[in-house]
Amino acid sequence: MSWLVRITALTLAALWAPVGAQAQAPAAAGMPFTDHHMHLRSPEASRIAKLKCEKLGPVKCPPITSREASSGADALAALDAAGVRQGVLLSLGYIYGSPNYEDLGLDVAKETRMENSFVVDQARLSCGRLLAFVSVNPLSPNALDEVDYWGRRGGASGLKLHLGNSSVDLRSPADVQRLKAVFHAADRARLPIIIHLESRADDYGAQDVKAFLKDVLPAAPHIAVQIAHAGGGGGVTAHTLNALQAFADGIARDPRRTRHLLFDLAMVPDAMSNTAKLSAAPADVTALKALMHRIGMARFVMASDWTAGLNLKPYFEAERSALGLETREWLALAANQAPYMATAARPSAACAK
Repeated sequence: MSWLVRITALTLAALWAPVGAQAQAPAAAGMPFTDHHMHLRSPEASRIAKLKCEKLGPVKCPPITSREASSGADALAALDAAGVRQGVLLSLGYIYGSPNYEDLGLDVAKETRMENSFVVDQARLSCGRLLAFVSVNPLSPNALDEVDYWGRRGGASGLKLHLGNSSVDLRSPADVQRLKAVFHAADRARLPIIIHLESRADDYGAQDVKAFLKDVLPAAPHIAVQIAHAGGGGGVTAHTLNALQAFADGIARDPRRTRHLLFDLAMVPDAMSNTAKLSAAPADVTALKALMHRIGMARFVMASDWTAGLNLKPYFEAERSALGLETREWLALAANQAPYMATAARPSAACAK
C-alpha cells in the first residue's frame, strides 16, 4: 500500500502519552481525528487585517469568521469542544508579501518571520496535538531564505502556500519558475506543502492544474503535497470541479509523479462563516463525490479552514450531512490522516504529568 495509509484514532493515540482528560479520548464518534487546515492570527496579523479593512471600508472588506488574534490554546479549545484530537496550524505569514498589503509599507521578511515563529511557538506548547506549517509568498524576495531557515531550525512540520493571496499566476513562466524553486527548497528541507492552488484567474481550472502538475510538482518528489479546498477556494464551484477533474486525469495518467498528492476538504462542499452558510448545489456535490471516488477516498482528509469563532462540531456535522456518504465511508474519511501526521514530534514526558 502507498504512503496514504489510514491511521485510526486509537492506534495513533496509543503512540503518545495522555495530556489531560479530554486529550486522552480518541476523536468523538463521527468527528474527524484531525483537522488538517486551521489558521492562527497573531496580534500583528490581526492589527494589519483590521487596518486594511478600515482602509477598504465595509463594502469591499469581505466577511470572514474572525480578524481577532488567536492562540494555540484557542485552537485546542475548539478541537476539544468538537472531540477532535489534532490540528494542523497554518501560518498567515504569506499575507505580508501579498499585493493586497503593499500600501501598508510592511517589512515583508521581518513580518513573515515573526508570524511563522508565532505559529511554531504556539504548536510547541500543545504537547504534540498541534502541528505548525510556516508560510511565505513564493514571489517575495525572502521566500527561499525563509524556507531554508525553517528547514535548518526545526519546529515547523511543513510549508503553507496561498497562490491567490500571493497573486501567483500559473500561466506566467516567471511565476511558475519561482514557485518551482520554492517547491524544490521545501523538498530539500523535507517540509510537506499545503497549497491553496486557486489563483486570481477568472477562468482558473484545468489549464492551471495541468501547468502545476507538469512544471511545479516534479520539483518536490519526496514530500506530501496537500491541495487545499479540493483544488478550489471553498465551496463547490465550477473552479473546484474543473480543477479536481484535471487532477483526476493527471493522477490516472501519471500515478508515480502524483503519488504524494492529497486533498483537504476545508470548507468543501459547504462554506461557512459568521454571516452565513453557503450550501453547495446538490448536482455539484454529486459531481464532487464522483471525482473523489475516482481519485480515491484515501487521498482526502478532513479540514475546516478554522479561525477563532468557528464552532467545529456543527461545522463537521454539516459537512457530513452535505456529503451524504454512507456511515461506513464517512467514518473511514474522518479517520484519514495525512502522511506527515505520522512523523509529528512526540510530546515530552512533561506533557504526561
